[in-house]
Amino acid sequence: MKQKFFILLWLIVSGSICHQMRGIVPSPSPTVDDTERLKMALAYFQSEKYQEALNLFHQLDKEYQLNPRYRAYIGLCHYQLWNYAEACNYLDSVSSALHVLAPAEQAVYYYANAESHFLLKEYQESITYFEMFLNVCHANEKADAYYRLGFCYLYQHHWLTAYEYFSSALSYYRQFGVTPQKRQRLVQLPKMLKGCKKHLEIVTETVQLNDSSHISIQRIL
Repeated sequence: MKQKFFILLWLIVSGSICHQMRGIVPSPSPTVDDTERLKMALAYFQSEKYQEALNLFHQLDKEYQLNPRYRAYIGLCHYQLWNYAEACNYLDSVSSALHVLAPAEQAVYYYANAESHFLLKEYQESITYFEMFLNVCHANEKADAYYRLGFCYLYQHHWLTAYEYFSSALSYYRQFGVTPQKRQRLVQLPKMLKGCKKHLEIVTETVQLNDSSHISIQRIL
C-alpha cells in the first residue's frame, strides 16, 4: 500500500489546482493567495511533510468548506502522522462521497480508514472499510486486507471466518509475492490457521456432545 499511496500523491499534484479549487466552496470564491496556499499544502503532502500540509489544509478548511476529496487528504495526513482517531473522523465523514473517484484513489482512502479503525481496535468499522477496499483494489493488493480481516474476526472469536480470511491471505501472498518487511507473515499465517483450527475443533466437539447434528465447520477439519 505504500507504493499505492505515492501513486495517489502523483495524481494529486499532476492535476489542475485551479480546476479543483472551484469545487472547494460555494462562496466566497477562493483568492489567488488561497490557491497558492493549496498548492503549497499539496507540495508538502507530496514531500511527505504531513504536519505542514495538515496545518495549511486546516486553515483552508476553517475558511472554506473543503470538498470531500480535500477532507480525505486531511484524513490521510492524520493517518500518516499516526493520529488514527482524527483520520477516522475525516475519512468516515466523506466515505459516502468517494464513489465518484477512480477506484485506485478510493482504495487508498478505504485502506487508510480501515487500518486506522483496526489500530484503534474498532474491528467492526475496520471490517466495513476493508470490504470496501476489496471491492475497488487490484488482486495483488488484496492479501494485506485479508490478513487484517483475519485478525478482526479472530479478536471477536469468529474462528471460522478468521480461518477463511487467513487462508485467503496466505494464498494471495504466495501468488503475488510479499514485501521483505512482511515476509514473516508467510511463517505466521500457517500458525494462525492452526490456532483457528484448534478452536474450531473444540467448538465442534462441544456441539457434538450436546447436539446430534453436525455443524458446517467440520468441513475444514
